[in-house]
Amino acid sequence: MFVPQKDLERLISSRRTSKPSWFNDQEPDHAAVRNAIEIARKAPNHHRTEPARFYLLDKSRIEEVGRLFGEIVAGDSPDEFLRERAAKKTEEWGSSPGLIVVTCFTDHSSELVAGKPAVIEEDYATCACICQNLLLLLHNLGFAAKWSTGPAWKHPDFRNVVGIPNAPPDERVIALIFYGHTEKAAPSPTYAPIEMKLSDHSNS
Repeated sequence: MFVPQKDLERLISSRRTSKPSWFNDQEPDHAAVRNAIEIARKAPNHHRTEPARFYLLDKSRIEEVGRLFGEIVAGDSPDEFLRERAAKKTEEWGSSPGLIVVTCFTDHSSELVAGKPAVIEEDYATCACICQNLLLLLHNLGFAAKWSTGPAWKHPDFRNVVGIPNAPPDERVIALIFYGHTEKAAPSPTYAPIEMKLSDHSNS
């Protein structure tokens, strides 16, 4: 069974990044999000390592992640601008209705990695595909979402707050995916002409 090509093209082309500060107070359907995670993880995966791990956070953990990121942004600087930016990030992240932390687990001491170190990057590529799948599924469900790599994961308390059991580099954070509902539409990005990015030898 195939999705009509135009519908798939429209889904991919219309997905936008939405800031968590845009989300309203509508409670997300977390059961629908769990199902989206189940579908999203069915991405290309060399050696069937299934490296992706998902942490679906509750409100208290989301607030803690916001606080940790605020501390990372502020650091030890007395700069008032940084302090204000940190407070803004703490509020923006901490008030998000939903947050999924996606990690990539690859056992660096395994025989597989010893024989083929490229597996580490192959696993990362799989997890990136999974994140894109998840963003598209959330978009199709009517959720707004943002894939963030803001370095909250650098905070020494981050892994404990999220519940990540394995130390880096075996388990590394790939994405913080914030999700919720919003009436605000993000602007459409512009892209360079395809001729600048594609070397087409198909007709040579």
